Amino acid sequence: MGGLVMERKERIEEEFELGDEGEAVQEYEALTDDFLHITASLIADEVAQSLKGRAGVAVDLGAGPGSLVMEMAVRLPQFLVIGLDISLPMAQRGRERARAAGVENVAFVVADVHQLPFKSKFVEVIVSHGSMHHWRRVDIALAEIRQVLAEKGFIYMSDLRRDAPDAVVQKIAALLNERQARAFLNSVRAAYTIEELSTLVEGADLGHVRVEPEDFSRRTIMRNIEDLRRSPMRGMRQATTNLRLVGGGD
Repeated sequence: MGGLVMERKERIEEEFELGDEGEAVQEYEALTDDFLHITASLIADEVAQSLKGRAGVAVDLGAGPGSLVMEMAVRLPQFLVIGLDISLPMAQRGRERARAAGVENVAFVVADVHQLPFKSKFVEVIVSHGSMHHWRRVDIALAEIRQVLAEKGFIYMSDLRRDAPDAVVQKIAALLNERQARAFLNSVRAAYTIEELSTLVEGADLGHVRVEPEDFSRRTIMRNIEDLRRSPMRGMRQATTNLRLVGGGD
């Protein structure tokens, strides 16, 4: 791992090393199950606390194999939770996992975040985790989100931040296999800063959305305390490595 170094002053477009989508699904699913699942649980709890008494459609943008989709669906049985991903194999794997887990209030669609396949003001909740840095044009995606989000819709979109401390980034990379570590470092280089995303949010006229370091309430932490203690990521301060776009629902 000592040979993997990173220069992060300027944002890069992320490049993928995996040879085919099937391999990408397997690699990402392993990373999700081993390291990212606890974050999906934390996000789902945080979102659920903000949506009491509401129902409708929630959409996870860049859902991958569906970890956040299923965590959301379990906590929000009054919602249909749709996992949207540009990859057909990812969507297929999400469907398989949902069937195996017996989670019924879910659906998976193959679509592009730059052209969302929903009617205007149709979606009550937009979530996303670890996907924004993959998007070719975040400004276009945010404009699409504004178009499909209900008048009092809720947004919770989490991603890496490019200005995460080098020591923390390298500590996380050291927990991963070489391919995962290289992908993680590339993802950090492709991520945004809070200031950059704040400008993009303002340009999309999403005035109710704030961009901030990702942090979780004490209630959410306590609900997930046992899983946090077992997680390889224990001790990592989420706010130093992740940011979030959050707002709405009032």
